[in-house]
Amino acid sequence: MIRLKVFLGLSAILFMSLMGIKGASLAKIPTASQIEKTQEDLEKEKALRELIEEGQKVFIKKIIIKGVTLLTQEEIKDIVQPFQKHWLSQGDVQQILEMLKQTYKEKGYPGQPAKILTQIEKGQLIIEITEIKE
Repeated sequence: MIRLKVFLGLSAILFMSLMGIKGASLAKIPTASQIEKTQEDLEKEKALRELIEEGQKVFIKKIIIKGVTLLTQEEIKDIVQPFQKHWLSQGDVQQILEMLKQTYKEKGYPGQPAKILTQIEKGQLIIEITEIKE
């Protein structure tokens, strides 16, 4: 619980610094309700990530793949379509990533992708791929 409070406190500080708050102008300081809303949003996102990490499933309406230039839209669709509009676990997400890597390999790009980032936002699984530019 202490970790969560520290995390939320640091999040609020980060939020204020991103908003350009330097303490000089009281007009720019967010209200208590704005800070509370930001903390609630952060708690919800953290809880969602913990559910996935614990093997729980999350309903994913849509899967978005960004940054892919070496695979066709049809290849991407064939990979993600069976997983859309389903409850997914961390294992399911890992399976999608492995299928993407395998497709790169089969097309003759064994070192691809260089980096993969995933996030879940509003019922969407967003997979950002960084390809090696040769």
